[in-house]
Amino acid sequence: MRILFVVEKIEFEPLGILQLSSILKRAGHDVKLVVATDEDPVVAAKGYQPQVVGYTAFTGTQHFYLQVNRHIKEEIPGVFSVFGGPHPTFFPEMIEEEGVDGICLGEGEDALPELVAALDDGSDHTTILNWWFKVDGRIVRNEIRPLIADLDELPFLDRALLYDIHPISRHAKNRPMIMGRGCPFNCSYCFNHAYFELYKGKGKRIRQRSVDNVVQEYVQLQEQYPFSFVIFTDDTFIVSREWLREFATKWPAAGGAPFHAQVRANLVNDEIVELLVQAGCQAVGMGVESGNDRLRNEVLSRNLSREQITHAAGILNRHGLALITTTMLGLPTGSLETDLESLELNV
Repeated sequence: MRILFVVEKIEFEPLGILQLSSILKRAGHDVKLVVATDEDPVVAAKGYQPQVVGYTAFTGTQHFYLQVNRHIKEEIPGVFSVFGGPHPTFFPEMIEEEGVDGICLGEGEDALPELVAALDDGSDHTTILNWWFKVDGRIVRNEIRPLIADLDELPFLDRALLYDIHPISRHAKNRPMIMGRGCPFNCSYCFNHAYFELYKGKGKRIRQRSVDNVVQEYVQLQEQYPFSFVIFTDDTFIVSREWLREFATKWPAAGGAPFHAQVRANLVNDEIVELLVQAGCQAVGMGVESGNDRLRNEVLSRNLSREQITHAAGILNRHGLALITTTMLGLPTGSLETDLESLELNV
């Protein structure tokens, strides 16, 4: 089948779509990506004539995708439209919107290929797990399947899907990579706690690719599209000390590029930072979110003390790692005074 993915604009590589594309192509399907800032998606769809059109929507972007989808369905009667990503996962009532045929809740790596295969051979698709469908005016709500346990089983991302049509991404010197999924913490503002409530009893919360798998992807990617820096997008890169120890040896041995990763203050210690430096890390991101203890812990559920944050910053500074912190302003029950506390926090 022909599957068209539509992206509004490229601010960061759409890793989820690139993963889905590699799986769909492995199953023998044809996949195309259109970036709306570069090409009219309706015109592209008319030329490509897909059987399935798909969108990954964050809350706020769904309005654009719903509008584009309605125009595509007007031009291509019978095209099956699917939406995945954070917005339909947490607001599945999106299925009720005009023109939406299906929404995928949670992981789509097994769900989407199963749906495409069913549509391709004309078999019943309405019972496929992770999917909600609109069928003859009624909504069919299917259960969630277990989380993918072994991430090494997934093929590497189909970077060519983006790079062949987007020269800025192809020639960028930074490349995003991801080594695992999940986070053990339950910060109130983050999707993780709600996501794993959805998946409760359906698999391990933290799943990591093997170091060998990550290194193999890096080597292949470097050969195809040379670059000089990696941005690991994982929520918490240092969640497993054992994984990091192996990575600190194998990544530089394979000529691994310098990289940026996310850390959390209460997990930072001298051994962890020494391993990061050994591996080639040059900069880390760390969430502070608020310098006010009450806002940080009672409102945001960070469970981090001011002392932990400043101690972690001191260790990172001592080992020569650049530190980028994130801070929120205008939090509920906060004030200008509490916001200024974040500026005064010595990190």
